Amino acid sequence: MINKFYVTGDCHGVFTRFKNLPEFNTQETIGIIVLGDFGINFFLNKTDDKKKKELSTNYPNFIFYCVRGNHEARPQDIDGMRYKYDPEIDGMVWMEEEYPNIRYFKDYQIYTINGYTCGVIGGAYSVDKWYRLARFGVRSKTDKNYNNPKKTGWFPDEQLTKEEMEVCSHLFKDWEFDFIFSHTCPYSWRPTDLFLSGVDQSSVDNSMELWMDKLKDQCKWKYWLFGHYHADRVERPHVEMFFNDIEKLDDVAARWKRYDETGELDWWVRKSPNFDF
Repeated sequence: MINKFYVTGDCHGVFTRFKNLPEFNTQETIGIIVLGDFGINFFLNKTDDKKKKELSTNYPNFIFYCVRGNHEARPQDIDGMRYKYDPEIDGMVWMEEEYPNIRYFKDYQIYTINGYTCGVIGGAYSVDKWYRLARFGVRSKTDKNYNNPKKTGWFPDEQLTKEEMEVCSHLFKDWEFDFIFSHTCPYSWRPTDLFLSGVDQSSVDNSMELWMDKLKDQCKWKYWLFGHYHADRVERPHVEMFFNDIEKLDDVAARWKRYDETGELDWWVRKSPNFDF
């Protein structure tokens, strides 16, 4: 049974951060929530298997729970995946029998994790979409390789569809969550100071972020954690972005409880320029 859960951000196939956890090389089983772009269903070839074997061999007592990012395939599209009930989080996950310590959340679902009621939202838009496609000579939606992520490194179903967003809105409406875990974030929270200068923002599809902006007001939540933008900091009160940092869920909850009581954060917590907006 898992009695302790950590959360971290995008790994992109580099897992050395997990060796710094105090439970490394112990027998204690812990859960680690990765907020997208884990880096293990990206290449769609033997490289992915090597990454999964690395996780299974080096961290046998860690169980990884993956929110789907934009730079990875949907788990149900991977050969050998099975959809199973996981009593550790009281919900259905995708899992490969060969790698039982790697589990994938459904893209929009409600789970009970370490006693917390949690909502999960996977997917996001890739601002480097056309760059990835152009590297392989794909410059048009009519190109035969446009929908071939194995060749281009871009996944055409990276975002939730309009229908999926509608189902998620219906599912989440009126719920009271302790945590919401997502890859991207609501539109009004976007860390614009971190945007890549070479990207024409008028070409970016913000449909998921705009939808999430409405969703955040349709349900109650205490803490919202997301990745995607490659920084470790708090964006708003009770809203945090993760990248390299790893923290216990209990510690995140305790931080905001103290903040609500005192109005203060620990000195080392990095605030977004938009924290007080």
